[in-house]
Amino acid sequence: MEIGDRRLKIGELDGPRPIRREELAASGRLAGLCFPDAAGVMEEIRTYTPPRRGGIQVICHRGVPVSQIGVYHSRVSVYGSLLRVASIGGVCTHPDYRGLGLATRLLDYCTRKLTAEGARLMLISGMRGLYTRAGCVTAQKFEYIVLKPGQLRPGVDDLSLRPATEADAPLCDRLYQTEPVHFARRVEEFAAHFRRPEEFTKAEDWIIEATGRPVAYLFTGLPWEYGGESGADAREVIEYAGSRVALVGALTEVMARLNLRELRLAVPWQDVDLLHLLHERGVTGDHIPLVGHTMRIVNFPGLMRDLRPYVRARLTRSQRRGLRFQQEGDRYAIVRGEERLELDGATMTRLVMGVPAEVAHEAPVASGALGEIIAALFPLPSFLPGLNYR
Repeated sequence: MEIGDRRLKIGELDGPRPIRREELAASGRLAGLCFPDAAGVMEEIRTYTPPRRGGIQVICHRGVPVSQIGVYHSRVSVYGSLLRVASIGGVCTHPDYRGLGLATRLLDYCTRKLTAEGARLMLISGMRGLYTRAGCVTAQKFEYIVLKPGQLRPGVDDLSLRPATEADAPLCDRLYQTEPVHFARRVEEFAAHFRRPEEFTKAEDWIIEATGRPVAYLFTGLPWEYGGESGADAREVIEYAGSRVALVGALTEVMARLNLRELRLAVPWQDVDLLHLLHERGVTGDHIPLVGHTMRIVNFPGLMRDLRPYVRARLTRSQRRGLRFQQEGDRYAIVRGEERLELDGATMTRLVMGVPAEVAHEAPVASGALGEIIAALFPLPSFLPGLNYR
């Protein structure tokens, strides 16, 4: 491997391994070099405390991180079933060390590590070839709506909007916990979000009240492609929770207050109440996978064990009898009696997590009783990373 005017020897590299405390300052400099507009990444490194699982993983040269990845474990509640997810973020390599396969080597290490630590699904904030070569795919199902001025009527009567503050963290936590599909969070995570306005560029957080009572919240930020353009007149919804009627009524008010030419909103396919309210007002969008992300099921049997309450609620006892979920290497299978659907990991990820018909390739089809079972279980409800974006 060539680096500068000399040949870099494999033995000179240290890692992949967890970062050490004395390497944090250099890690922050590397993040700042690779993500000059992502102040939140640098702040997270500055306040970093090594977690019990996951954390920042690095490859170092002469004691300095030259390639790094952050692994963040979390859980997503899917109608009461807790699905263990590991998010990958902050993936970067120093420009002088690119083209040497360091990120590929590090990602492979992180995938094995997060799987051993109990993750079922790997979620990556990115769509690079590095991720697709590792078996990650675009997945989940959303309706992506771009609102323009005048598309929605003015807000409903008795509806008011105010900026959210750190004092609203308990309120936001209560509203979020009532969502049928949500990340498992503590109220402190909402408080930390309000203390870090740099986490999302041009973040504006709103509390929506009806007849003086808070009923919803709406977090917005600058779309990624605008970078640091402070004057951009576009926003995207980062996260929302609470009354769908109030949310729809607040969208027009947010656009008016910020003088926006567009407000972008990704709505999960199962959020039928919000979609119905928008559709009946003549607002529709495009059907797409989760924006800016790829994912991969890394432990299919474990994922389905996490989802046992979900499975029991959707299948009869006779349908569940003999039902098995298997994985060997990159071959994943759903088996019941003599019936079997076997797929590679990428295809099974898209079947289980969902993908819009408009962008799907040849979809795997199972007939008979197994086909009915698969149709009852999948796709799983989709979720927005929101404040859990990495």
